[in-house]
Amino acid sequence: MRLAVAMIVKDEANALPHCLSSIRGLWDELVVVDTGSTDATAAIAREYGARVETFAWVDDFAAARNFSLACCTADWILVLDADEAVDELDHGTIRAALEAPGLEAFTLWIRNYLRGGAFIGADGPPQANDGVYAQGARFSHHYSRRGLRLFRAQPGPVFQGRIHELAEPWFEDRRLPVADLEAVIHHFGKTDMDRDRAKQAEYLRLAQLEAGQHPEDPRRQYNVIQEGLMVEAWPVVLDAAAAYLAHAARAPMLVWLGGGLALQGLGRYEEALTYFQGILRQRPDHAVALGAQAESFWRLGRLPEAEKGFLMAMEADPGYTLPFLKMARMLEERPDLAGARSVLEAGLDQNPRDETLWEALVGLSARHRDPQVARDAWEALQAVPDGGRTVWHQLVIHALTAQGALEDAGRVLALGLAAFPDDAELLRLSDSMQR
Repeated sequence: MRLAVAMIVKDEANALPHCLSSIRGLWDELVVVDTGSTDATAAIAREYGARVETFAWVDDFAAARNFSLACCTADWILVLDADEAVDELDHGTIRAALEAPGLEAFTLWIRNYLRGGAFIGADGPPQANDGVYAQGARFSHHYSRRGLRLFRAQPGPVFQGRIHELAEPWFEDRRLPVADLEAVIHHFGKTDMDRDRAKQAEYLRLAQLEAGQHPEDPRRQYNVIQEGLMVEAWPVVLDAAAAYLAHAARAPMLVWLGGGLALQGLGRYEEALTYFQGILRQRPDHAVALGAQAESFWRLGRLPEAEKGFLMAMEADPGYTLPFLKMARMLEERPDLAGARSVLEAGLDQNPRDETLWEALVGLSARHRDPQVARDAWEALQAVPDGGRTVWHQLVIHALTAQGALEDAGRVLALGLAAFPDDAELLRLSDSMQR
């Protein structure tokens, strides 16, 4: 059985080499469809042996995806994006699956890596990274879901959906046999949240466009909620949650949670409680709903209930770090700086490589001119060497320079430039230290 890898790409020159390196030796055919790149994406793909095709973008991911499938000639197709990878550990598992009799498709785990545990995925909070795979091992958390990405070549357009395109309905509608495969697609798009957030505004536009064309389809409203949450488009999220609930007797957690978070974002904290309590009636230990409810209590001035709620959320899932961050900010406002620090340190005890917790701890020290700030920044760098966006490096360098430890300061600067070679402030420091 021959395996094709099918991809659609646009301006992915930075991410593409990692992806294509990870699948060397896995494919028999590599098809990369370019939807309008202005960088070296196409040239890089050809260097790795891809056949590059072009497709005029029509605001429809399914259309582009189906074009990529039509370009393939192999028996089976694995669908990947440029910011994804396949660990070598799973190459054999995927190749063996192609010989499975009587099956038309497989779902794989799609593991979305994160730099911290303060993220809310479609199904709830993320998990601490177990480090089993070399791919993604340096990131502290991930959230995983199954996606149908490996299937026999089909006689029609498999994917549906202008945004968050899915292959599952094609196989479900035809009752074609599908199995779960214990292999992972490693997704790195959310490890650069600035870049990811920049994409979300366009994704939200497409989701709204599709929902407008299918106003009674809850799945389209779900996509609007998902994208709207990423860019904090609170009125849009609230309207989509209401539209979903108007057309469906039951709704997934993200719909209720999205409605509540939208109300919070609009300052309607009392109304938001209804949404969170709806989740908690079904799942009293739901860490995300507990933490969100606690934030409403905080904003309403019900501080004992807020503190209790944050603690319950932490106990329910210590790997979900948003309650640690929120409670620390609440305590800082009192002000109870020692308490805020204690909460962040407790979170780091459970999640020692969580970049968001380290940012909060260093930020707390910096805001209040705590003499521990340089030590906090150094410990943060030890845990997350490429974290802090150079702020941690700068804090440590300035502290060491003030102490006259210029050699040590130079070593920290070298570490910073290794992680951030083009950072203007580090380059300025380098120039000044060489004079």
